[in-house]
Amino acid sequence: MADEPKGSRGSLEGIAMAVVIWVIVVLSSLYYVRYGVPELASDRGYLDSLYYVILGITGAAYILYQLALGYVIYRYRGDRPGAESSYWHESHKLELTWTIGTAAILIPIVFTGLIYWDRVRGPAPEDAVTVMAVGAQFQWDFHYPGADGEFGRFDPTLYAIDNQIGLDETDPAAADDWVLTNQLVIPVNRPARILMRSKDVQHAIFLPNFRVKQDLVPGMTTEVWFTPVKTGSYEVACAELCGLGHYRMRAFLEVMEEADYRQWLSDNAPASVADAADPAADAPTASAE
Repeated sequence: MADEPKGSRGSLEGIAMAVVIWVIVVLSSLYYVRYGVPELASDRGYLDSLYYVILGITGAAYILYQLALGYVIYRYRGDRPGAESSYWHESHKLELTWTIGTAAILIPIVFTGLIYWDRVRGPAPEDAVTVMAVGAQFQWDFHYPGADGEFGRFDPTLYAIDNQIGLDETDPAAADDWVLTNQLVIPVNRPARILMRSKDVQHAIFLPNFRVKQDLVPGMTTEVWFTPVKTGSYEVACAELCGLGHYRMRAFLEVMEEADYRQWLSDNAPASVADAADPAADAPTASAE
């Protein structure tokens, strides 16, 4: 058997690796362009603006670096003439350059992010529609406070098949409360404040179209608020691996026009809540104990 020319196999492997890297770059870029960020349906477009700035910087760096990597592998493959590369231990000028350059990019991004974080975590407007999301393995229960705008007291010892959220029915504030399982309905162009608690393990409510994700932590109440700006039906997912049935923990958010929302309240809520659906009535707010 004839000896294989020295370096020919290495040359082929180098070419193959370079081609694979370039193909991955092209396909991943095309995939993101096609299936990137879900349609925005809330007032958090400012988050998208910052996201696209970061994506543009990191995306450009990713493409350039991977193309350069493929070129270096191709250029210095196998026994190609001039394939020897050079090496040096350190370069203070180079290290200073990329440190200052990185800082110049990151500092504005970090401070802009802090400003946006303050907006996201600030208090909800007083006219917000308030709902309590209760997460459990493996479903969502959405607790509406009723016409009085106050949530009834809950007690974990009261959890039962016919009382999924542990509502204490002896509490007067609970008389007009009501619950929907795996369905959340809110009006468009009006702030929505979601209070959250977990019955068992840690969950996370995820509304990708609204740029909302917040953990539900056992033993405490967390909250998030946003303003929907588009009507439609959207997925409510759990973004925390909460057990073997995690994949089943899915609900739907319906955003309606204000008039349709009031009609929906009239058609579906208890009578005491339906009375509050009168357009002349003030929109209820809620407080959590």
